[in-house]
Amino acid sequence: MKVIAAINGTITAESMAFYALKYAQVQNLSLLLLHIENEKDDLNEVRASIDRITMLALAKEIQIEAVILQGAPKKAIRSFLSGIYADVIFCSTRKHKSYITGSFSEALTKMGLNLDIAIVRIVNISAIMDIDAMILSIKEDKLSVKKFAFFASLASAYQADGEIYSVSSMSRWALSTADMHKARAMLGLINYNLRHYIKLTHLMPFTLHIEHAFTENEAESILTHIAKSRAELVVIGGKRLTVASIFKKEMPIEKLMREASVNTIAYYPKEA
Repeated sequence: MKVIAAINGTITAESMAFYALKYAQVQNLSLLLLHIENEKDDLNEVRASIDRITMLALAKEIQIEAVILQGAPKKAIRSFLSGIYADVIFCSTRKHKSYITGSFSEALTKMGLNLDIAIVRIVNISAIMDIDAMILSIKEDKLSVKKFAFFASLASAYQADGEIYSVSSMSRWALSTADMHKARAMLGLINYNLRHYIKLTHLMPFTLHIEHAFTENEAESILTHIAKSRAELVVIGGKRLTVASIFKKEMPIEKLMREASVNTIAYYPKEA
């Protein structure tokens, strides 16, 4: 089983690959650096990046290999991945008009690949090597085993303090009429439904607690909470936030990727 990091020779992609390296290390998996030749990327820079990541991986006793593909990107990556077992592919954002829409990362999420996808937005390169606190944002008590396993792997790798940020979306009217008793009942039910994940963390090398929010704007609530926290990495379930509302000008995931003040991973687990 392999962990894949899609690199392009940029410092952003090279920084992203460190998350893949830490994930591979804690899961005792091999790391595969993947590049698809194209007109935009300097192949010399790609090879130099491969050399630097390889040195770091070997120093940490992580098995590593590199593959450079040729041909049409979608066809090349589909053909390559069909011949291996991969757990997750990490890729970085490269903003043009948007971070997700129309990108290679978005194309990966739509190809029906047999692996999870982690799209990484690097805001602060210096906050990659060491992480003291991480946030996992979820909707109410909607936390899948796949999403928790991904977050827990990274939190374990860094031995960071973990937080589940549970956001309950409500209308302005519902917010104004919710009394203290109703709010406590809702919070109690969410905590109860998440209790198994909390119990699992007692067996892991990181702490975990739950924070709650009631809001009419989920993206704004997440951004505000991130800004007030001491987190250096935030993991967000990308699939749900990639669905655009007809009342919104952009997908919530785009807003989060653009405005988040810390490094952010949009995680897309493979469909069952």
